[in-house]
Amino acid sequence: MQSRKLILSVLAGALLVVGCNRAESPQQVREDVADASQEATEQTSEAREDLAANYGESSPEQAGTNEYDLAIAEAEGNHKVAIEACEALSGTEQEACKERADTELAVAKERAESQKPR
Repeated sequence: MQSRKLILSVLAGALLVVGCNRAESPQQVREDVADASQEATEQTSEAREDLAANYGESSPEQAGTNEYDLAIAEAEGNHKVAIEACEALSGTEQEACKERADTELAVAKERAESQKPR
């Protein structure tokens, strides 16, 4: 009985791993990319509005924080779109694509952090 549960667990895990790297249909990818792009645009717009609303009236630290928030919103939006676009690929290509997107996000966040006022 224990070995049967173990075998079923291993099979279920294998199916999850294989299923995670399958390419989505082109139509589904287009829809997902469009949704991610729309969400990214909305988040970036909100950050831009915050920056514009406080322009000239806020302290240099607050302005720097608003610029940082905008840079992070843009980086995260680009990341979401890139990850959704990676879904069109399969297997190791998909993994490599997602790793590139993650690396680009990390670099963008580091750049924003380095420019943030202290």
